[in-house]
Order: sequence, then C-alpha cells, then structure tokens
Amino acid sequence: MQITSSLLSNLLDVVEEVQSARIEIRNLVDAKFYAHSVQRLDLQLSFIDFHSGRKVKAIFDMTSLKCGVYPSGLVPYEIFDSSGGEEKSLPSSLAHEIRTATERARDGYSRITKLCRCISHAVHSASSKTR
Repeated sequence: MQITSSLLSNLLDVVEEVQSARIEIRNLVDAKFYAHSVQRLDLQLSFIDFHSGRKVKAIFDMTSLKCGVYPSGLVPYEIFDSSGGEEKSLPSSLAHEIRTATERARDGYSRITKLCRCISHAVHSASSKTR
C-alpha cells in the first residue's frame, strides 16, 4: 500500500510539474508519457524554436516512478530534431549544450521544471546564435 501511495504521489507531482512548465515555458509544446513495456515508462517533451521552426524532442526514462521514487537525477537519454515529421540528429553543438545544461540542473524535486527551462533556453539561444 505504501509503494502504491508513493507511486501515485510522485506521478501526480511529475504531471503537475509538466503542466506548470507548459504554462510557464512558451516553447514547450507537448509532453507525453509512453509505456513501451510493463517495465519501462518514458516522458517525451517537445520544444519548438519559433524562429527556425526546429522541433526538439527530449526523452527521459521515468521508470523510477513505477517504484514510487521521484526521478531526482534525471537527464534525457535521447535528444533529437523532429522537424518535418522525421527524427534527425541535432547539430552536435545544440545537443552538447542541452546535455551540459541538463546535467548542471540541481537534483531533487522540481527537477523536471528545471530541465524544461534548461532545454527551452538552449533551443532559444541556439536560434539566437544563428541569426
């Protein structure tokens, strides 16, 4: 019963964080949970660069939620450009900037909101550099 309570509580915390981030961060345009199998739960966050039209997707392994543990040390395990409906590699400089920014975000609660801000900023600043 305790694990179920923790699982639900942490899952609701994450959903609430994502909803708040979508309100706060204009270029966070989509967020979806995916259960690829019974053992695996992913969160996919999609950001858009309004200047270039580039869509950046970041995928996080949220499997720890299934054990009732908040994903405090979370970093994206996959980052790619989904513009034009196909998955492509990001320019290495942008991928590196996103990974570095997300690794620097402080662990703990509200980590997902912090990660969303980091990715949003990296996507926006990459566009500013190319203009």
